[in-house]
Amino acid sequence: MSSTRQQARVAGFLYLLLALSAPIGLVYVPARVIVSGNATATADNIRASEWLLRTGIASELIHQVIGIFLVLALYRLF
Repeated sequence: MSSTRQQARVAGFLYLLLALSAPIGLVYVPARVIVSGNATATADNIRASEWLLRTGIASELIHQVIGIFLVLALYRLF
């Protein structure tokens, strides 16, 4: 029983990490960088805030890695 509870806590912690890292790359960065219907303005935004784009890419990478570990944790749990 303790092992199941521990695995459930690990999965819950991974869900929490996912909930914290995903909105940065999925919502915040595209809202700041992408201008709908204007590729030139989007390119200018990318050039002006390169660090923001890099943060979004890193956030997406972290999000995907956490997702892999979450799938493995849920597989072990169920």
